[in-house]
Amino acid sequence: MKLNQRGFTLIEMIVVMAVFITVLMVTAGSFNTILTQASKLFRSEESNIEGIVGLEMLRHDLQQAGYGLFTETTDYADEAADAPASTYNDAPNNVPRPIVAGNNVAATTVDATTIASGSDYLAIKGTTVGRTKSAQKWTFLRISSGVVSVQKWQSGAENLESSDKAILIRKQFGTPMRSSIVRDPLGDHYYAYSDVAFEHLSSAAQSIYTVYGVHTPSSTDTANSLRFPFNRSDYFVATPGSTSSIKLPAYCAPGTGILYKTTVKHANGKLLYLPLLDCVLDMQVVLGWDMNNDGVIDTYSNADGSQVSSGIAEGTVLNVQAALGTTNNNSLTLFPNMRSSLKMVKVYVLAQNGRRDTNYTSPSPLTVGDAGEASLTRVGGLSLAANQLNYRWKLYRLVVRPKNLLSNQ
Repeated sequence: MKLNQRGFTLIEMIVVMAVFITVLMVTAGSFNTILTQASKLFRSEESNIEGIVGLEMLRHDLQQAGYGLFTETTDYADEAADAPASTYNDAPNNVPRPIVAGNNVAATTVDATTIASGSDYLAIKGTTVGRTKSAQKWTFLRISSGVVSVQKWQSGAENLESSDKAILIRKQFGTPMRSSIVRDPLGDHYYAYSDVAFEHLSSAAQSIYTVYGVHTPSSTDTANSLRFPFNRSDYFVATPGSTSSIKLPAYCAPGTGILYKTTVKHANGKLLYLPLLDCVLDMQVVLGWDMNNDGVIDTYSNADGSQVSSGIAEGTVLNVQAALGTTNNNSLTLFPNMRSSLKMVKVYVLAQNGRRDTNYTSPSPLTVGDAGEASLTRVGGLSLAANQLNYRWKLYRLVVRPKNLLSNQ
């Protein structure tokens, strides 16, 4: 049988190729859309994960504010060395306040880093806000028949070591309960820890003795003595300079910075920088107060107490600022004071969510804070510059009740 050798005509080939190219173009366009959306989603989730991890450190420090601090005055001369951190010192001779904050601070350059203008500044004090292992440890003394011994924990990793620097706090029961520093035999406000370091003590009625680890000499903070008898972490938004070892990513929007956690070094009072979150535009702090001592928050203020929520009879600017100041906190018998009146700390962090998107325009101004808090954070909202409008912005909200303050116990 003769085979049919007829092929495709040119017109048929052109029609088939046109259909194929049309299908390919539609498929390629859909694939490109999928890749673009997936990339945006990935970058958004990447920002969210970074925010969660970094801000959990801030949440931990806020919850631990006041842990291991004393309530009775003692002599310690040094704290942070340079401005603006030194603005929030309690040295010399004042009882350390668990939280000290600055409201809408001015741009200041220190250590090749420029603190963002208009953002708030937050200093948190306590023994556990340090970054060394010893700062996460504590124990107590057993005193029986004049014999003093240190409580040892079952897990050896939880026990202080001989290289650690620790403070000894005497807690005296009463109304109010008082805590005071017990100096070592040489008069220092800290002890070089050992199992026999406290043998000179004797029993004291209605008192307990607690040992808090504060510092271990390290490559970043080589101090062999304590500059101040606690630890301190400062949080702020800043832009690293060209000479800084920390760099702001190129994809961050203009005008943004890095949210830093810094610890004050015991060696020299300088700051040790730890970047927590990139591309941050603003941080605002709101404080919740119980100003009539009934156990309920009745007043909210901005970071430094210069502005309070409206319509509150008890919550005037003057008594909130008294609670924030050093004088009232030097004596628990003076009311209001921070330990007895501060019940809540809110921190709002406005950060970039994903990267620049030319097909998106952000609303402006942006609200930083909860409803009714505009006068305490950004009056009228935070207006975006023209080169910030093609970015998505996410407001992280931390609400913490510091569990080591008397007001929450």
